Amino acid sequence: MHSKLEFDLIVNGGGLAGASLALDLAHSGFRVALIDVESYQIPGRSGMSSRAIALTYSSGIIFRRLGLWEHLPVDDITAIRQTEVTDSSMKGLVQLRASDVGYDELGWNIEARVIHEQLYRCLDESESVSIFSPAELTELTIDDSLVSCNVVSRNEESTQALNAKILVIADGGKSGLADRLGFSDRRRDYDSCALVCRVETDRPNRQTAYEHFVRTGPLALLPTGDCGYSVVWTLEPKESERLKVVTSEQFLEALQEIFSDRVGKFVELAGERQVYPLRYSMLKEFIRPRVVVIGNAMHTFHPVAGQGFNLALRETTELVEILARYRDRGWDIGCYDALEEYQNRRKRESLAVGSFTDGLIRIFANDSSSQSRLRNIGLDVIQAIAPIKRMLLMRTMGLHRLSPPSMGQDSKYEESA
Repeated sequence: MHSKLEFDLIVNGGGLAGASLALDLAHSGFRVALIDVESYQIPGRSGMSSRAIALTYSSGIIFRRLGLWEHLPVDDITAIRQTEVTDSSMKGLVQLRASDVGYDELGWNIEARVIHEQLYRCLDESESVSIFSPAELTELTIDDSLVSCNVVSRNEESTQALNAKILVIADGGKSGLADRLGFSDRRRDYDSCALVCRVETDRPNRQTAYEHFVRTGPLALLPTGDCGYSVVWTLEPKESERLKVVTSEQFLEALQEIFSDRVGKFVELAGERQVYPLRYSMLKEFIRPRVVVIGNAMHTFHPVAGQGFNLALRETTELVEILARYRDRGWDIGCYDALEEYQNRRKRESLAVGSFTDGLIRIFANDSSSQSRLRNIGLDVIQAIAPIKRMLLMRTMGLHRLSPPSMGQDSKYEESA
């Protein structure tokens, strides 16, 4: 056992949310211990191989502020300039174009693996972050002024004692640590899965994303490269497992049957198909004395609106802002008032995003003819009324005030609240 190492925060979880928070904290001058149960040096971490992230415009600005954007390989970033939303009947249509609100992009499509690799490159270069990986947090104690724990290394079979003012739980959905500390959630299984893969077509994708609602839920195509798409297909569990193992030709035929020729002919299945069960969950409380929960450990939503990681980035940004203010005033960053301020400011948006995504599934994932007519009317109304469409666009981009910044200038944007 080595002597105890002192930090401002311990972040348990080295996925996208935890790594992003650690980088933001480091940029703000905090000393951070990042505990990652997996080895970040091994390429192709589990769950990171082909999953795409639809990064909103505001998230792109956050990445630029953190110095991450410049490290992302240009060839791995595909701009999303417009989105088309349709119902299964194809009678209703909403077209959301970035140019309608004075922007060049709505956001970008990037593989989770690419973001994660560059996050760790930046963390490796930071003197404010100590990475323990692959390692596990054990023997946790929390008192009025301090968090203490041991970190057991899986490779070196050694143990390191850590002290900090705050413990952040960022170890993903079904967090074992959150359970140990008595956090409880509200949960609903959707009895459906997301099948994720990448396909190529015989036409340019025009940097257009598609959200097509069918009986089982949304089928999303996110532009990748020149003629490719990242597919996120909501299916019943048995059907998702069937389509995961059928031949490439059979899979592309099933996809073509739903999408017809809207994006051309699907000509290639690139990479492996992965299946993820879908559910809604949200912790009833986000904090405990000297403990904060973020990201999927706090909430898990249906991917229909692509808000999961983008919401987590807004959470990490707000948490760092609050902690920096308390530190600069000479106050204890781990005091309950600071953590309660974070919870009060984030709970409203988290509940709103959860209700919105859950509501979309309830409204769109059925084949009732009466519901279909109402859905098509609703889509046509959004398409026809400019103020409604603009509001939806700005919320989709993570912005709520029209003051178009560019990715090469200092941002004057404001995040959605």
